[in-house]
Amino acid sequence: MRRLAALAALAVSLCACASSTIASAPRCLTGATPRVGRPAPDEMFALMRRERERADRASSPLVRARILEALPGLFPDVSDLVDEPRCREELADESAAALRGDPLVFSRLLVARLRTVHDPSVLMPLVTRSEQSITAYQLAPGEPGPAPPRSLVRHLALASIPAPWIMNNHPEGRRLVLDRLRESDDAREQLLLHGAAAALFQEALRGDPTRARGDAGPSLLRAWLPDLARRLEGPADRVSLELAIRRLADVGTYGARFGVAPEARALVDRVLAARGELPLTRGIAGAARDLAEVARGALYDLEAPPRSAAAADLPPPRRDRFRVWGDWLDAEPAGGKVPAADALARVRDLDGELATLRFHAPRCRVLEELGQWLPPDEASRRFDALVAPVFDGERIRLSTETLCRMRVALRLDGAGEARRVRLLLRLLSATPAQIDAPDRRGDEQHPALTTLIDEASVGALAARALERNLGWIDRHADLRAWLEAQALAPVPPGRPAAARWSLLQPAFERAVALHASGGPDARLETARAILRAWMESIGAAEAQQGVTHAFAGEVVKARLRALGEHGQRAGLAEEVGAFLGERRSERAAAVASYLLTL
Repeated sequence: MRRLAALAALAVSLCACASSTIASAPRCLTGATPRVGRPAPDEMFALMRRERERADRASSPLVRARILEALPGLFPDVSDLVDEPRCREELADESAAALRGDPLVFSRLLVARLRTVHDPSVLMPLVTRSEQSITAYQLAPGEPGPAPPRSLVRHLALASIPAPWIMNNHPEGRRLVLDRLRESDDAREQLLLHGAAAALFQEALRGDPTRARGDAGPSLLRAWLPDLARRLEGPADRVSLELAIRRLADVGTYGARFGVAPEARALVDRVLAARGELPLTRGIAGAARDLAEVARGALYDLEAPPRSAAAADLPPPRRDRFRVWGDWLDAEPAGGKVPAADALARVRDLDGELATLRFHAPRCRVLEELGQWLPPDEASRRFDALVAPVFDGERIRLSTETLCRMRVALRLDGAGEARRVRLLLRLLSATPAQIDAPDRRGDEQHPALTTLIDEASVGALAARALERNLGWIDRHADLRAWLEAQALAPVPPGRPAAARWSLLQPAFERAVALHASGGPDARLETARAILRAWMESIGAAEAQQGVTHAFAGEVVKARLRALGEHGQRAGLAEEVGAFLGERRSERAAAVASYLLTL
């Protein structure tokens, strides 16, 4: 949630029409607490200032840094006002002074500033700054180490720079990003810049998606080919593997249109001949199959170049994927843990806020913070009280706040898995008749800033939570039984239902994989029944006059892939192979047919 809030703040701050640049706009972080004359934003501004004061008073650097990192999420969206308070600009100005230090003091507080600033003029100098001008990381109380390397400053700065936006709107930033893309051998840095490379490739096809314009995109892709070949033969490494998989997909998407089809084909054929079993994938479970699947998709794209400039979607990973944010940039840099006494003091402050706040947006932000700060035993004790307002007997109350309570409760590790699974199953199985009409009384009433919520929001939230916790399916038979029944049923009509089914597809496949595994809880006939039902649903979709919305098409493609992924283990290789063979001109079916042979 904190990462999503940062991205939302970034989108607003980069808007060329943002009115907050007006010199007469009121101050935000200093002086009187800003007021704009609308109750919900004014309550959020007041909460933000109280949180800022708590950060200033915090004796623990770790507590102070974590509160500061959450501060941008408390800047309300009042971008429709001419005199919008300049919260983001002030925060950037405040951080700029600290980030110009010589030497630059590397600490947990510096990391917090880097995570909350997105102004390219502040961040770009840090990308090229000498590491010798940065101090060694200063461990704070509660940080056991090891200390992160100085290169984390550069990486955090690059991650906070909106690289795809810069490629089209900031000449100096574009030059910097292109230089790093061409010269850096750092796999982590190249992963951070991959979005900028994608923007460059798409720019080359602007106006005519069949051939490249200019040489910037083609020359970069051409330079990737020997580098990719070298990485494939290099030591097994999750970061390099993630970069190689993304670049291999791009080689397929753009290779023919950028004039490097023969060299790209040779590289792809090499991966396919090895079935993904190359030095880079050795010892990483699922990696070879992931690499081989991407290579087969790349081969299809080289032979039948896409008619769109967009990059190819990567398939769901089998490997333990390196997550740039979850595994690295959002993690505590030195293993910091807040002492229980400090965490409980923070919880008391948040409880006090929740007792007085009236509107959903600030209450939701406080609930999300509580989810971050509750010690495990306290989370277990509070779980029932947290979810109680969600329900009215068998009915579900629907509001911005109750959705927030569901989301926080399902992430609350300290509450124990069984209780969260029971909540999840109740939300997943709720019928439209059991969900109340949305209660908007606690929301911002400005029509341009209202977020749509409806009965489909409950199922979508639960499906996303399950996607993050697929292991629950292996351990909870009641959840598995519900999923099996839904997987066998036809996809419900309508865009919201198809969107939900698209979110549930990984969970459906987890159930299929369990039943095809031969394990103690496996029932092979269930896996076969589900795969046959999916073949029937694909045929029914094809018989219609065309897919009516994108999510229905996504469900069909995901089910085609699943047939290739699970057909062999379910003992349906011949039946599935014939079904896919009838559709071999489709990309999803061609890749699925290949998976069936692995």
